[in-house]
Amino acid sequence: MAASLAAISEYDHIESKGSVDQSRAMKLISFLIFAVFVSATIASAHSPYFGQREKVELPEFGEVEFAILFGDGIIFADPSQVIVFDSEGHLLAATPLSDALIIRCNSSHNAQSCSVYDVVRGLVYKPDFDHWGRRRTIVENGRPSGDAYPEYINISYGFIERRATFADKLSFEVAGIAHAPGSTLFAIFWWCLALAPMARLFWCWRANDWKIKPVQFSGVLKVLLSVTTFLGMTCLAVFSLLYVPYSILFFVFVFTLGGMLAFVITRPWGKRAANQSP
Repeated sequence: MAASLAAISEYDHIESKGSVDQSRAMKLISFLIFAVFVSATIASAHSPYFGQREKVELPEFGEVEFAILFGDGIIFADPSQVIVFDSEGHLLAATPLSDALIIRCNSSHNAQSCSVYDVVRGLVYKPDFDHWGRRRTIVENGRPSGDAYPEYINISYGFIERRATFADKLSFEVAGIAHAPGSTLFAIFWWCLALAPMARLFWCWRANDWKIKPVQFSGVLKVLLSVTTFLGMTCLAVFSLLYVPYSILFFVFVFTLGGMLAFVITRPWGKRAANQSP
């Protein structure tokens, strides 16, 4: 910490106006994202709704659809399960409840099939066609029935459960990222903003050849702001797990890319890099 404070103090007198403007812009963006995130957490009751949806053709059942059905978690993550229904909206099969699910479909030998991954429990659900059967109408006019809250209908059948292998986890995570690239990019951007102040401290210290310099008040303030920004955004990310659970693999992916991007963006280039050499 002392080395970081000293590096910042030495770096102050060579920092250009452009870098100050960049720092202010970064703080403003962080504040706006924080405001949007907090406002989005205000809970409100809603009807059941669909997430990811995949249509496949099965020999015995014709065209069916695998869909993630979400209920109403009120305060926390909306409970969900994958349901399978036919063209008339009749329920054919359903997985157990979960807080985070991914559907992956593939074709082999002119046959289509879908499987489901429980992100939280690390389980894979494979269709068990012998136990499929038409039951209640669960879809009306392309939308879930008004009473089809998964946490209340308490229906689970037609799937075989097993533990996910590491290869399963990787393939399902890739499928999830491909289905929701916007969420992935937002997560990468979030960690880029969170790690950028810490990356900047690293480059400042490196520019001073890892030497300890006299400490100034402005340097102390910048270090405190950088650490506070990182810890604050990290706490918000942990808090978001209550609303949008995700796996360790996904976290490692977005954290690593966000960190790499932060170090590239904050690295001094050109004349600034030359001026900072000891």
